[in-house]
Amino acid sequence: MVSLSRWIRKVVPNGQAATAVGIKKYEAVAVVTNPVTGEKTPYKQTFEYEVGERSVTISASKMNVFYMGVDNPVEISAAGVPSAQVNASMTGGTISKNSDGTYTVNVPGPHGSKAVINVTAPGISASKEYRVKKIPDPTPTLGPQEKGGRIGNGTFKGLGGLVPTLENFDFDAKCQIGSFTLIRIAKRQDPEFAPNQGPKFVGQAAALQAKAVPGDKYIIQDIKCKCPGDSVERNLGTMAFDIN
Repeated sequence: MVSLSRWIRKVVPNGQAATAVGIKKYEAVAVVTNPVTGEKTPYKQTFEYEVGERSVTISASKMNVFYMGVDNPVEISAAGVPSAQVNASMTGGTISKNSDGTYTVNVPGPHGSKAVINVTAPGISASKEYRVKKIPDPTPTLGPQEKGGRIGNGTFKGLGGLVPTLENFDFDAKCQIGSFTLIRIAKRQDPEFAPNQGPKFVGQAAALQAKAVPGDKYIIQDIKCKCPGDSVERNLGTMAFDIN
């Protein structure tokens, strides 16, 4: 049998540059000559192919936001271009390429500003703007989980201090408690106040915690905290506990 592939003639010659993107068609024609009779038989078939164009994709691996004080992972790809030929730069922060081909972005802020990533590759260029935000406020807890409300006397006395927890935040970041004020309100007594430095009960605040008896009410207020990227402390509000 004679191989048809040897006789294919393309209507679109090899090497011809495409002039537009989209689905294209070409017709292949083969003429086979019978070696015995000399009869020529034509065969035709239509093929489809798609013409694309080079493009750049820039995406933050977490969301369309860059957070101050943490490493923000970014993925950059350029269709049809080797990664070694892709160059990335930015305004409003710094961008560095990792060994696995991904990128890391760091932004100094301030909160509410913008950062722009610029990408160039042979024949193409692109840019994308991101919002810059501070790390969201952590949730203060007494010990690992107590957020307020009724609490046993022994449990309250056994908890060493405040913990700032970043709930539903997918970055490796740790906030620090700077200070707070502990207030004890006992029945038929004036409130007692104890300012405290740091996250753990110390000094006067530790002594006030140790006085807890059922029926007391404890308030922790003016909770000051600092997270990565913060220039000043933020106030996390107030917690209240009823001792039983």
